[in-house]
Amino acid sequence: MGLGVLDDHHLEHVPGTAPLADMMDAEHHQYHGRDTSGLKHGTGRNADIVLVPQPSESPRDPLNWPQWKKELLLLIISIDTAVVGAWGPMISPGFAEMAVQFNMSYNSLNGGLGWAIFAIGISCFVTNGLSVKYGRRPVMMLGNLMLFISSVWAYHAHTYESLLASRIFGAIGMSPFEVLTTAVIGDIYYVHECGLRLAFWGLCLSVGVGGGSCISGYIIQNLGWNWTYGICAIFYGVFIILIFFFVPETVYKRDPAYNLDLGTTDHTEEMLDAAKTKDASNIRSVRVEPIYTGADEKPYTWWEELRPVRGVESDENLLEIIVRPFGMLLFPQVFYGFITYGLSTSWLVVMGGVLAQLFTAPPYNFSVSAVGLISISPLVAALLSIVAGPLNDMAVKQLARWNKGIYEPEFRLSLNVLTLILGVIGFFGFGATLQNHDPWAGPVFLYGLIYFSMAFLNIGIYGYITECHRSKAPEAFASLNLRNIYSFGMNYFISSWITSMGPLQVFSTIGGLHIFILLLTIPMWIFGKKCRSMTARVPFFKKLQGH
Repeated sequence: MGLGVLDDHHLEHVPGTAPLADMMDAEHHQYHGRDTSGLKHGTGRNADIVLVPQPSESPRDPLNWPQWKKELLLLIISIDTAVVGAWGPMISPGFAEMAVQFNMSYNSLNGGLGWAIFAIGISCFVTNGLSVKYGRRPVMMLGNLMLFISSVWAYHAHTYESLLASRIFGAIGMSPFEVLTTAVIGDIYYVHECGLRLAFWGLCLSVGVGGGSCISGYIIQNLGWNWTYGICAIFYGVFIILIFFFVPETVYKRDPAYNLDLGTTDHTEEMLDAAKTKDASNIRSVRVEPIYTGADEKPYTWWEELRPVRGVESDENLLEIIVRPFGMLLFPQVFYGFITYGLSTSWLVVMGGVLAQLFTAPPYNFSVSAVGLISISPLVAALLSIVAGPLNDMAVKQLARWNKGIYEPEFRLSLNVLTLILGVIGFFGFGATLQNHDPWAGPVFLYGLIYFSMAFLNIGIYGYITECHRSKAPEAFASLNLRNIYSFGMNYFISSWITSMGPLQVFSTIGGLHIFILLLTIPMWIFGKKCRSMTARVPFFKKLQGH
């Protein structure tokens, strides 16, 4: 047992488990008795960290890209994600006024526009399928193009029906940023680097959701809600150009032996032997073919990288890829991620949709712009939550060192305890302060605290799912985004629920569910490795993964 994670006795190498930190003692540079000094390691304070996955020798391998190229790519797609995050909730501060304009009830408007959330949840499966079949780059470009078209459409929309149709069309364009960004980060960064990058991406997403609403409140009040879409159209036009020139394809098929965390036989041992002899072409164990290093591959030219579609990246049937995420929910790790990350973050979407209902009414009587300013709280929380990434990486590396150098993906879940504690305070406190008509600073602060607490959960789940199923990460995240269907359903009755029962009962119920959901981390931590072993060797699960 490694730090509470039960060992598995069926597989020599359980997917996800990897040598991450060399043991700093008499067995320095050892993994199961084998010398690891020949494997590639990190630098500086990470000099004892084994690079997982090991980079190949190919210049086409994204792991071998210059660091500036990786960081520029991450910066572009993260800021793009911020605008995408703002696109969905940015008109919510104007819901009260828009309900009057369209002669609808607040609940009908909020619930009806929630069809866009439903569209995201369903379209994620097609987005994932296209990204596996044809690569990440063309799908992200198509998503931006659809958001550009939908924003221009919404700018010119003057009826509820036209606005709803434009939002559903745009929601389909949002789906690549729901399922692909985490996969792209897994494509270009090593395991020990992912936490910080996921945190930065999550920060941009949260800043977009919070900051967008802050700004849009003033835009709606002074220019009208249509202009929020007009400004977004300008941004998406710019990002189409930036992605075309600076976001190349990140899919690369390296020899399975380099994936120290994915093999189910003795791939790790092959790499150790190859590193020891310095001649990978002579290594044969259970393999018929030698390890393919990719050293003979020529780098793509600048013009080749600009191709919108590089070609077919997978020989699998597109329809089978599209339906595969439904089966991924049967995997314990993915189902756990759906319950914890999916349902918890859905509540944030729902809360954003009822802010106008809660704060434009007495005793607060907020204006549209003031409702938008409430989002300063989650915006500040998002800025502070950047610490979640480094803390997660630090925890992972330290736990690996304590575990005799062996990394288990369950270590990513260690900071869920912070989400549990802070979330309980946030949900129960938010409902109580609204029920008691406390000064606005109380519920606004607690709203931000909920956002801050979720940052630790999000980073942990992103990393955990990516490292349990890195080869099927897009499919796994597509299945997680079925939570948008739950958000859609909640949107339909949350407003009337608050009206009939009061905010204290509503958010106390959500707080109780939050406790139950986070406590599921305990059995996942204990039995996670056994579950990973089961899904790697049982024929039923292997078939679901397309093996």
